[in-house]
Amino acid sequence: MKKLILSLVFVLATGTSFMNANTTDSVIVKLSIEIPIEDGKASDCNWGARQLALAVSEDQTDRGAEGELMTNYKKFYAMCMK
Repeated sequence: MKKLILSLVFVLATGTSFMNANTTDSVIVKLSIEIPIEDGKASDCNWGARQLALAVSEDQTDRGAEGELMTNYKKFYAMCMK
């Protein structure tokens, strides 16, 4: 009977110590994901339309929505995106 009680205590003690086991060593995993950024057609058209509008427009001081520079830019951009 004494052996049975001691074995039950041993099993109970080791079982609870395994269930509550805390490790002090932590593993840190760092992931590095690289996403290639590809400039699409809109980016190319934006750059090209801007350059052409600056080269062609005579009045570059009027940069409003209805100015010559923006009108030319919108036309070049629309042509490029077709």
